[in-house]
Amino acid sequence: MDELILQDKYLMNFFTNRADGLQYKEVKANTVSNNHFVVEDLKYFISETTLNKTAYRKLLKKFGNNEKQLLQEFQEFLNKRIGESMNMALFINNNKSVTFKGIKINLFYPSGSITHGDKLFNENQFSVVQELPYIYKHQGKTQFSFRPDITFFLNGIFLGYSELKSNYNNQSAHKDGKIKIANDYQKAVTNYLDIADGNDVDKSIRKDFLKIFEKAIHITTTDVQDTFIIRNIANHFDAIKTKVEDKSYDFSAYKTKVAFDLKPYPVLDKEATKQQRFEEVFKALYGKKMIEREILYYNFIERELVKSEKGRQKEYKHNDGRLIAPRPKQKFGADKIINKIDEFLEHEDEPDYFINKLREQLTKKGLGASQIEDLINKRQKYQNNKNVYSLLLQYAAGFGKSNIIGWSSLMLKDLRKNDAFVYDKIMLVVDRVQLRDQLDSKMYNMNIANSMFIEANSKTSFLESLHTDKRIVVVNLQKFNSIREFLDDEVVQKLASMRIAFLIDEIHRSNSGQQHEEMVSLFDELQNSFDSNATYKKTHNKKNLIIGFTATPSDVTLARFGEYNKYAEAEKIWVPFDSYTMKEAIEDGYILNPIKGVVPVSAKMYFEKPDDAIEGFEDDTGYYQEMPNNPDAGIDANGKKYRISKKNIYENEERIEAISKFVAKRLVSAVYHNIRGTAKAMFAASSIKAAIKYRKYIQQYYNELVSEKKHERFKDAPIYIVYSSDGQKYESATTLNGGLSEAKYYKILLSKRMV
Repeated sequence: MDELILQDKYLMNFFTNRADGLQYKEVKANTVSNNHFVVEDLKYFISETTLNKTAYRKLLKKFGNNEKQLLQEFQEFLNKRIGESMNMALFINNNKSVTFKGIKINLFYPSGSITHGDKLFNENQFSVVQELPYIYKHQGKTQFSFRPDITFFLNGIFLGYSELKSNYNNQSAHKDGKIKIANDYQKAVTNYLDIADGNDVDKSIRKDFLKIFEKAIHITTTDVQDTFIIRNIANHFDAIKTKVEDKSYDFSAYKTKVAFDLKPYPVLDKEATKQQRFEEVFKALYGKKMIEREILYYNFIERELVKSEKGRQKEYKHNDGRLIAPRPKQKFGADKIINKIDEFLEHEDEPDYFINKLREQLTKKGLGASQIEDLINKRQKYQNNKNVYSLLLQYAAGFGKSNIIGWSSLMLKDLRKNDAFVYDKIMLVVDRVQLRDQLDSKMYNMNIANSMFIEANSKTSFLESLHTDKRIVVVNLQKFNSIREFLDDEVVQKLASMRIAFLIDEIHRSNSGQQHEEMVSLFDELQNSFDSNATYKKTHNKKNLIIGFTATPSDVTLARFGEYNKYAEAEKIWVPFDSYTMKEAIEDGYILNPIKGVVPVSAKMYFEKPDDAIEGFEDDTGYYQEMPNNPDAGIDANGKKYRISKKNIYENEERIEAISKFVAKRLVSAVYHNIRGTAKAMFAASSIKAAIKYRKYIQQYYNELVSEKKHERFKDAPIYIVYSSDGQKYESATTLNGGLSEAKYYKILLSKRMV
């Protein structure tokens, strides 16, 4: 079966005909204009749909009933706006309606309208075109052409394309599909550079020439077995330009990078057939409601924000920004959360639904009756999903968890069923100043103005937030002495008549102090607040949802809030609802491997020499043995209890001073030379006490070094210390930082330059 047969017989049937398919319609390539619009679809949507009929008749009169001229000028009008947008999702989101010749015309109808429900959304025209020739002419001469296998349109407006490869031809998406995408873009850019050559200062030629690549929401390649996706292919423009300008035309490194950036899209069922895998992925990427999510939520421009001089309101520092769009695993995780809501709502009045589901899963797995009951009994003690639903998600630090929280909270806020919002409130729980500020900036960039959310920093303001029409509530945990301070019996009983989604930014914290203890147990505290309230258990008719994020879930947390691992053999039986580990993030190139940056430092270590020279090695066999669960404490062979005092090691003054001297020297001799003033470094200590000592010695030795002429250019580089303290046991970090507050420190940290 070659590509064309596979494409025509199976794929197009899935795209257009099957009731369980995408439900697009197929249009012919010859109906697509030179400006890359499906003219008939565009005409139908702006002239025949509910909110456009009357306006179109008025518009047509302005053109003397010359419909051809109207459509041509309207395409040119839209094409200019597309050129000014970073991609098609942003274009459609910012132009859901446009004013053309003084008349408002709708370009897209969102779903879930309070007035119309999905009626208007169903009037949108989703189309697919096979083998669409893309031809770019300049001064009457064809400069570039290629033919994507499948091109997608919405209301006649281009969305993106996909390249198909057939295993029957010994081709694969992993190899041949990636090469095809890389080659097509490279040839297009090379031809563009030939004709632009100093004549495209405003980039108008580029915007028109390369739009099929650079404006696409995403570009995919599939062989049915596997599907790969790339966004922001324009990020590779400079790599091509460099090789053209140096006349080497060696694009091998560029092609390797594009192939690396074409990431596989995850699937829910690892054991699914290749057709099931393909259909799941393409529904996730091209389903009608999924395209809507791309338009309304998943794409935004991130700009640097600063506080205005007149007040506390944030504003953009400049108009430059970068496109933020979800990585495959980010979109997969956020979609997975939203898709789970249907199951929650369907079984909301069945308190034993998930326990019964677990029993079925364990039975299907072949576990014995006694083992099943043992696991069921342990699970029932936690009352998980009985009175309140919970989801645990594990994402590597630095992967972009804040984006996932932002996207998820927005979609949960707008989620509607049976003509009503599913959740009365979305509560974002944060416990640190920088997280609160980071979340605030993220929401601003996602077009969530301050007027759309409220901050709860006391029990009074928390109660007020339950009655306001603002549906996003930021719960600043740092303002509360404990979780129970705002989730007492009075509040919990008020929540019995509401359905609220709590999103916990981080269920574990590594800082010490009272807040650390609260955040470690926050997931438990939130659930226990509902499980332990007799009145709530009797009167609630809706179930709240707790979504907790962490990079390092403990076994206890997994046992309580995790999901049954149907793939488990000798592995853990409980796993997060969704996960993306540090190992996966490093392999995919999203974060760096910190181990590769480890620099050994010779320093004195505190230890006591045992009386017996071979103490601790009595049972040593000379080969690897598994470490005990807790190597820090135990009972020795003689029955004597022992404990290793880490404090004696990590807070040892001589050791700290030696390491500090090394760090200060390394900063001025190597680090600052490489980062050129635009990067930051973090030094993590084992305790506040140790951190204060490190800060003192690093600053001391640093000052000595920058007094030397060869290092004096680094004298203004600041050294800050950050920790949470009530100011009683330790002096505040603000004092040590010369009066600089934690909030101001993080503002400096997030700026482009540190010095």
